[in-house]
Amino acid sequence: MYALGVESACNLWAHTPASGRYRWHGLVQHTEAVAERAARFASPFGASRAAHALGLAHDAGKADPRFQEYLKAAHKGLNSPRCPHAFAGAVASLDKLRTRALLVAGHHVGIPDNADLTNIVQPNADPRTVEAARQFLTEIGFDPSPEDLTPRQSATEPLDVEFWLRMLFSCLVDADWLDTESHFRMGMPSDRGEYPAIDWYLEKLNTRLATFSGQESHINKQREEILKSCREAAKSPPGVFTLTVPTGGGKTLSGLAFALKHAKLHSRRRVVVAIPYTSIIDQTAQVYGEIFGRKNILEHHSAIDMDGEDEGSSELETKRRMASENWDCPLIVTTTVQLFESLLSNKPSRCRKLHNLADSVLIIDEVQALPEKHLGPILDVLHQLVRNYGVTLVLSTATPPDYNPVDDRLLSAATEIVADFERHFAALRRVRFKFPSEEWTHTDLVEKLEPSPQALVILNSRKDAVEVAKAASHLEGVTHMSTLLCPHHRKLILATTRQRLEDKLPVRMIATQVVEAGVDLDFPEVFRVLGPLDRIVQAAGRCNRGGRNTLGTCTVFRLADGRSPRGAYQTGIAETESLLSQGLEDITAPEVTRRYTRGLYSKTFTGSAKTGGHRALIQDLRSNLKFQSVADTFKMIEDDTVPLIVENYPGVDVGSLLPQWGTDPSQWFRKMAAYSVSVFQGHAARLQSDGLIRLHDSGAKVYTGAYHPMLGLAQEDLPDPSDLISQE
Repeated sequence: MYALGVESACNLWAHTPASGRYRWHGLVQHTEAVAERAARFASPFGASRAAHALGLAHDAGKADPRFQEYLKAAHKGLNSPRCPHAFAGAVASLDKLRTRALLVAGHHVGIPDNADLTNIVQPNADPRTVEAARQFLTEIGFDPSPEDLTPRQSATEPLDVEFWLRMLFSCLVDADWLDTESHFRMGMPSDRGEYPAIDWYLEKLNTRLATFSGQESHINKQREEILKSCREAAKSPPGVFTLTVPTGGGKTLSGLAFALKHAKLHSRRRVVVAIPYTSIIDQTAQVYGEIFGRKNILEHHSAIDMDGEDEGSSELETKRRMASENWDCPLIVTTTVQLFESLLSNKPSRCRKLHNLADSVLIIDEVQALPEKHLGPILDVLHQLVRNYGVTLVLSTATPPDYNPVDDRLLSAATEIVADFERHFAALRRVRFKFPSEEWTHTDLVEKLEPSPQALVILNSRKDAVEVAKAASHLEGVTHMSTLLCPHHRKLILATTRQRLEDKLPVRMIATQVVEAGVDLDFPEVFRVLGPLDRIVQAAGRCNRGGRNTLGTCTVFRLADGRSPRGAYQTGIAETESLLSQGLEDITAPEVTRRYTRGLYSKTFTGSAKTGGHRALIQDLRSNLKFQSVADTFKMIEDDTVPLIVENYPGVDVGSLLPQWGTDPSQWFRKMAAYSVSVFQGHAARLQSDGLIRLHDSGAKVYTGAYHPMLGLAQEDLPDPSDLISQE
């Protein structure tokens, strides 16, 4: 009943026609196209033949006549029982692919754990679909050799193999979704891959940097020397680099100058800049956009999760998947959460982009902000990218951590881009610190702000920031900043704040930690509640940034009844208090921050295989190919966040943009990111139960409640997700 002849195999379908069209997507045509594209994607890391085999096998289960009937019914707008195909394809190809069949099983819903291949995948694969898949594979000559499916010699340890499978999965998913996208676009061009070459980016940057050359000032002299060091170091062979530059030293553009020149000289395909806070992404993307044009960079905040328990092939479901990013742009700005939760995810939409990291320059900006609890697996995947996938890694910071107690492979092989960085730290010292001994109440803090018309206040939690902002609302120029403001809103606030600072008008910003690293603000005075040492030093970097005053003032105070993130953050505060009690002459010195991190890592869980035991749980799971378990365990932010499109964002008719998603899903999601706020899953569920969230056809969630012109999402008990990046 399920036998397939050659002629019938050629008449099997993978997808229905696009709306209003009559061209069906042939199954043989689709599998061959996916195989060829996946092989091309895997060629930078020598896995073309393995990727080709996966492309041929991935949709074999669609050969089941019941799946073909499902497609025909869907095309007519009729309901028909679905016929899951991925698990069946995995079982049918298991004898050839072995553990690689996990990737076939997971190409719609996520890679399962290795043990689940027989315990879950096989029992849930319909025997009739398996048989149809086997016959289809026989008809198309599916017969990969063991050598085709073996990692190259340099990637044979358990963690190497696990990461190799992740990269193969990325090649498969991206190839599958791009070929499907091409079918539903009926050959119409998309914006994917349509970008200038690296040379163009380098030329544009050099033109912009030339406008700064020769500007006479002490700070500009230091910046020019740092830029010169970056350009010279770009000639060095690919590998690991550290970029240690004091705040105000111009590392955003100097680091990019290194990356683009290095990419040109060493044939790297793209530059990826990963940043810990969305506020810095807003700023960095704006700076890059002014130089290159916003259409020539990809600003990728949080993931819109288009995965689920769904193997449907309708045009609507396919459009939702098309919206996910695949990082084919030469210049990408993203978050460290997005980067590392993708590198250790099992979900197709998250993993899709990973193969495009091969042969790239990856800058981890503000590297000191990586969460302590997951440093072990984070440092290992960075080592994997450098060792086996041609990645040049740049660890960039003004407060360098010492990772050697956790994993000494990266720093031991690293080259410092600015060899004499200590000299620049001494030359760019622009702040004096004050440490009042008494605790301050919220009222005390507001009183301190009254005689300070231009001041930045950074608190450890959004709730404290909101309370202080409200208490100070009678003062002139009070603003608030947290990640519960839309990116578009944050950009407006930052632009207004900079202008008021320039015009010497009152501006008092009350913020969470989101502004303390990498944001280009220049206040004469900063108040920072006691926190981890690196956070204090970064906060001080927003003080007297341009050197207009002889010395700015950064006051580090204790807040009565103040809140702060738990776990490693609290340990960091205790470690800071211990160091401050020693009467250090300069807490901004790189050696001090290294001492601080050595002490911190010895007292916190880091997930390091070096320390063994339960600290290495994720590494153990990875070694045993427990993909689902790794994804469930690795959370840079403990509770998953959900992006909400803010329908009532003032000043922009977001409602009129909502129906436009189907024309170009990926571009639509990029546009809507400017009017979105991420909240924790639990809080999103509560808002939904209160009737304040509705589900959009795209799969995105739309927040229909109020949006405060100063505080953002008008739900005052919502924490700022950036508060909890370091939470245990």
